[in-house]
Amino acid sequence: MAVFEKKKSTKVTLDDTVPLTCLIETAQNVQTHTDYVIRVHRGPSLENSWQINRRYSDFVFLNDNLKVTGIEFPLPPKKVFGNMDREFIAERQIGLQTYLNVLLQHHMVSTSYFFRKFLDPSNHPPNLHEVALQHVSMFFRSEPHWEVVEPLKDIGWRLRKSYFMVRPKDQPKVKQVLAWSDFGPDKTLVDKDLVGLMKLLPTLQHPFIYPVTYASANESGGLAIRTFHATGTLRDFICKAKPKFHFLRKYCKPKSFTAFNLMNIKTYGRQILEALKFLKEKGFPYGHLHASNVMLEGNTCRLLDIENSLLGLPSYYRMYFTQFKKINTMEAVDVYCFGHLLYEMVQGEQLNAATKDDFPQTISAPIKSVLESILNTESCKSKLPSIDELIADP
Repeated sequence: MAVFEKKKSTKVTLDDTVPLTCLIETAQNVQTHTDYVIRVHRGPSLENSWQINRRYSDFVFLNDNLKVTGIEFPLPPKKVFGNMDREFIAERQIGLQTYLNVLLQHHMVSTSYFFRKFLDPSNHPPNLHEVALQHVSMFFRSEPHWEVVEPLKDIGWRLRKSYFMVRPKDQPKVKQVLAWSDFGPDKTLVDKDLVGLMKLLPTLQHPFIYPVTYASANESGGLAIRTFHATGTLRDFICKAKPKFHFLRKYCKPKSFTAFNLMNIKTYGRQILEALKFLKEKGFPYGHLHASNVMLEGNTCRLLDIENSLLGLPSYYRMYFTQFKKINTMEAVDVYCFGHLLYEMVQGEQLNAATKDDFPQTISAPIKSVLESILNTESCKSKLPSIDELIADP
């Protein structure tokens, strides 16, 4: 029986993957400084909008935080004298709008805490990690053999997901990673059923799924504990990054990347597809495939974060695949995400777009054919291949 066969309406929570757009409507002088009045929209609805006022110094503060990416964004330069002149303010307003537009086009930056707090401060409080630690501490009161070693701040992209290094008290040298997540907007299971399913996750065994040591949930969210892997995820391996670093530092502008040969790509691709097929046959929804949700152990890829769908978390690529009516099943979502993952393994960088119609000639013909069948605009608008069809493709 499929996991989501029985559904129940629950409280809607914020979907942090919904794109924000913004427009600087005007600039107004306030005593010794200028306020830029920004209209922010969440998603396509014009009614879901609000106004914020930001000074130039607020933009500078945002840009300083984003320097961790290693990318030089086009923030207009500071001006000491004449910065209250009407013509200068109008020119700076144009420059600041260009700056915001560039940030909005970058997938990771536009969904980062720094940028979301700048545009939507009321929904992005500064104490998210502290609240998560409180939830974890409450769990450990009933599971006293666990203890928190240290927080692992900002190693992942999700705003409402926090990581902690933990260990069993009777095995102090054993390193485990605990991931706590608030419930997402897609949560459908009642709490009692959810807790039962979460506690069953350690029994879900497959050669290409990274095992869960312990998992549970309460009325606010859920947690899962897995063995810490020092070399990190597939994306860490691609970007030659250290797992504990800030995700913006690791992934936005890596100094170099690991090039996979055709045999590696075929091997890893098949392993991932076999894991997706297993979950599909078990009636277990996934929809969260991307390079940071794949652990690379030696020559074996294993899926991570299988609990995400149970907790109602939105997919990393949701802002992309929701543009296409035909991508309307969990299998289609998994296949679409596999296309992005395959592209990243081939090119060493993420595809910051929903589709791609012009692949480099340097990509081998078999891989290029698969990429076109998934990421081509017409493919997304018509029909994507099935998981079985991809497995059957040598």
